[in-house]
Amino acid sequence: MYVCLALTAGLIFISPKAKSQIFKVDTIFYNGPVTKCINIVFLSEGFKDSAFPDFVKKVETSANNYLSESPFAQYRSYFNVFAILVPSNENGADHPRTAPDCPSESAHPKLTVDTYFNSTFDSNNIHRLLVVGNYTAVNSVIMNNFPLFDQKIILVNTPYYGGSGGSNAVASLHSSVNELVLHESGHTFGKLGDEYWAGDGYAAEKVNMTKESNPDLVKWKNWLGVDGVGIYQHGTSGVPALWYRPSQKCKMRSLGNEFCPVCKEAILLKILQKFGTPVKFFSPEQQNLTVTNESVQFKINLYKPVPNTLRTKWFLNGKMISMNTDSVLLNPERMLPGMNRVSFEVLDTTALIRSESHAKTNTDTITWNVNKIISSIDNINRPHIFDVYPNPFSDELFIESGNYNRPTKYEITNTLGQLVSSGRLLDKKRMDTRRLKPGVYIVRLVNDTDEEFRKIVKQ
Repeated sequence: MYVCLALTAGLIFISPKAKSQIFKVDTIFYNGPVTKCINIVFLSEGFKDSAFPDFVKKVETSANNYLSESPFAQYRSYFNVFAILVPSNENGADHPRTAPDCPSESAHPKLTVDTYFNSTFDSNNIHRLLVVGNYTAVNSVIMNNFPLFDQKIILVNTPYYGGSGGSNAVASLHSSVNELVLHESGHTFGKLGDEYWAGDGYAAEKVNMTKESNPDLVKWKNWLGVDGVGIYQHGTSGVPALWYRPSQKCKMRSLGNEFCPVCKEAILLKILQKFGTPVKFFSPEQQNLTVTNESVQFKINLYKPVPNTLRTKWFLNGKMISMNTDSVLLNPERMLPGMNRVSFEVLDTTALIRSESHAKTNTDTITWNVNKIISSIDNINRPHIFDVYPNPFSDELFIESGNYNRPTKYEITNTLGQLVSSGRLLDKKRMDTRRLKPGVYIVRLVNDTDEEFRKIVKQ
């Protein structure tokens, strides 16, 4: 239930604290290299040294809850979680009591606390809007202690209800801290807007907020009717009446709910964008190969979500040869003489994504170029079943069978394995080849006992 705050330069307080201090970094969850995985980094604020054990316990609980919530849960293995132990001189956070909606003095008294990031309630005249006042200090700490971060979450050591989103996700240690962290991460990680009315100044076009009410044009049209997704007006009058949200029950509207399908999709697309290819490694590592008569094993090792929704496809010269396998064994007789192209393609086909651009944006491909060399030994003491001439050719091509008593089939393919001509050959065939583009082609002739290939060149 918090506002994504954009502070102006006039609101930023620059403290004289040192900007290059190195602090202890605890590893909370580790699934893989920090250069690959998505790194969530929690920073302590308003914690004295003596309070660090409590901070680490709060991070462990909050991070486990974070990675148990869909869509993070299905991709838990894509994340690392770390905690930076930043000491403050005092426990707590400022409460200047300047917001018009402050609770009674006894419910939340006026406080001035000496903390590292100068966190404070009452920001932007909203009591619950808890922010860090010293953005420079936050950026300095993260860049000097964990520059490969993907998500910053600042836990503020105060029991009062508050938080904010924006460039930093900020949450107090109120009893709703775990839900607060998820909601504010919806702002910072998923770039989501609030689905309650935060105020006229916070209305803007976002994944889950729009002025468009036409079902054929609304940005979440693919989700209409799914789990209550619709086009709901923020209000009946004034500015709220101009804006719409996708759901009545979403974590971006009220804590305790799941993220709605529209928000889940936005978060998951960010996960896939930040994580990049799900390929851990592949073999052969060399992607330009030369073979004669040996088979080649192609293998892929993947980071897989749970349940696994990755669809894999294998192609040889543009034709699919296998699907949903992590390896293929390619025998030499399946390859054409000359250059062959072996491709692997992987796409996450999760039902959590309905974006039309998903396949184009998030399909990953690995390609090997395999040059198959025909050994001269293969043709010793064996009559050729056909001849092809001239080679190189230009406007016409002749294919002549050397075995007139047997029906023979011919095929001509380009280097991508695409068929450009085929038919039956009785003795001799003349082909008009003016329509063929210049380049390399493979001619294959086969009858009931023999098979031969020729590489030809169109000038």
